[in-house]
Parts: sequence; C-alpha cells; structure tokens
Amino acid sequence: MSHLLTRRQMLKLIAAAAATATFSPVLHARAHYPSELLPPGTDYLPGREVEPWVWMGRPIHTVAFYEEPSASATRLDTRARDQAVELLEEVRAPFSAHNDLWYRTPLGYAHSAWVLPMRIYPPQPFIKDIGEWGFWGEISQVTTGGYTQPSLNARKQYTFYGGCVLWVIDTYEDETGVGWYKVFDDYPPRQRTNHQWVLAKDVRRVPRQEIAPIRPFVGRKRIEVDLTAQRLTCFEGETPVFTSLIASGTGAHATPTGERSVLLKQGSRHMANTPYEDGPELENPSDLFDLPGIAWNTFFDLEGRAIHGVYWHNDFGVRRSHGCVNAPNETARFVYRWTHPVGGFEDEFIQSDKRVGTPILFF
Repeated sequence: MSHLLTRRQMLKLIAAAAATATFSPVLHARAHYPSELLPPGTDYLPGREVEPWVWMGRPIHTVAFYEEPSASATRLDTRARDQAVELLEEVRAPFSAHNDLWYRTPLGYAHSAWVLPMRIYPPQPFIKDIGEWGFWGEISQVTTGGYTQPSLNARKQYTFYGGCVLWVIDTYEDETGVGWYKVFDDYPPRQRTNHQWVLAKDVRRVPRQEIAPIRPFVGRKRIEVDLTAQRLTCFEGETPVFTSLIASGTGAHATPTGERSVLLKQGSRHMANTPYEDGPELENPSDLFDLPGIAWNTFFDLEGRAIHGVYWHNDFGVRRSHGCVNAPNETARFVYRWTHPVGGFEDEFIQSDKRVGTPILFF
C-alpha cells in the first residue's frame, strides 16, 4: 500500500474496514504522529512515514463533548460506547478526582478517562504464510469480533478492541476469499477452545522493530513506581530515561509496596477471574473481569501482578486497578522492550528470576 494517501482515500479505507464499528458522522480522517504519546525508543518519529494511521478515540461508555475542557461548559454532543471520534489535540484542565487530560475533537472537548486513544489503520493485507511460530498481531480497527470458527455466522466469543495484542498461530481463507487468523487464548474457563478466529483485515502484524529490545546492554536499569503520585519512572543508573502516569491498585486490591523484579514478560495475556465450570463462584460477582488480548505484560510477582497496557479505561494518575500497574499501551510496550530479561520476537513468554530481572521499587 502506498504511504502517500490523501485524506479522502484514508477515510474510504477506514470506512470500508469498520463494518462492525459505529463511527461519528463528522469523522474527519487525518494521519497523526503525536510524539507526546510515544516514549523514547519506540521507533516512531514525528512526521516520519511509517504506516498511515488516524488518531481516534473510542468511548468506553456514553461520553459528553463540551464547548470548553470543563464539565460545567456548554454540552455540545454525546457519543455512545464504541462510537469513535477523531482526536485533534491533548489539553490539560482540572477535572474532579480524575486526571487532568482532555481531548479536543471535531465534536468538542471530552475528558480522557472514558475515551481510549488508538491508532486506526487501513484494512490490512492477508498474510497466508505466517511461518512455524506465527506473529504478534495488533487489532487495527475500533472493534472486531473473536469467533469460534472462521465465519461471521459463527458464535462470537469476544469483542477485541483497537490496540489489543494477539498471538496469530494459523490462517484460513474461506470460500469467498476472505482471510482469517486463528489467535491463541491462554485463559479458556467456560470456553470449549483455546483460540478464536479474527478477520485478517482487522489485524496489523507488529513489525519486529516495534518490539525490539531498547538499549539491552545498558546496566543498572531499574523502575521506580511512586504509588502516591501514580507515576512510573525508568532509570539507567541515576538518569531517568522515561516516565509515565499509571493507575495502580485500589482498596482491597492495593498494589503492595517494596522491591520486586521482572519475573515474566508476555506480549499478550488474557486476564480474568471467571470461575471454571467446576470451581467456586466469586463471592462478589460485581468484581468479575474477563479481559483478553492485554498488551505488553511485565509481571513482577507470583500473585500475577504486572505492568501492562489497558483498553477498558484511560484514567491514569488515579488508583483504580485490581493490583496491577495499568499503563497506556505505549508505556507498557516501552517497559516490555526496555526491561531485562531480553527476549526475541518469537517468544510467547520471556521468563526470568530475581537475579536477572530488572528491579522494580514500589513506594
């Protein structure tokens, strides 16, 4: 595909690929390379032609748009869950107990906590030959389905959201020429299979350079997580090289303090507390979560806590997780690439111990 797409061409491509997603009628496609969202070393540079994409925001529930970045300003419009809208600019303005990040959009200003930023790409080519191991794939549309069979008539097990990362392990081309990818699922309670099928056009193959190790031969790396400030900082020696707001655990699920280290890294993880068929039910059903395709997981204790990306909120700077360190996907990717142990592109998981894993201090 040519890198030189016009706005009109880009809009047509995205509209063609988004049959299952509802876009705002005032969507204006414009390729963005917002460097403020990307940590150093992620191989993206402002203005660099890599792949055409549009910076979009997906509401996680009904979201209001205001004339100014304030909930007391005149309300201009609303959008329901998954009705994506183009993001034009980040703006900082206070907002109750939540973070102070707002987005300017063609519809007005929306608070970021309930708007997931994502890169939306044109329909992706079908890669029939995926090799023996397969590849890491990233959902490149607002939403797409995970089906029990490679057919839109099959039962849909999950909705995958833009930015989810999945391990593609097989391919299939149906009788109409439509390509499908079989994606591995590592958490199948109450499911009959350990995989789903996803339309190939909605999955972008993650290039090797996007998850290559970052400065792997630098020593004295460490991560500090300030739970009061809700901020993660990566150090090389005494030099901070990257920092980001995060969302740690809250209430009974508070993230513990003390020193840990990287024990395991996984490019994709299905996190859930769904009871198995023969297992006990949850004491508090409202605490249930079932989240496939979580991106760029760096586990730091044997309880299953990790630094990882999220697609169910965008509210960083406040406590709100089940004990993990929630982070923007690009932050999670940076941590995954930067920390020890170092892994290869074709690693389902990268295992470590305290002698090798990058230390992480929580305070």
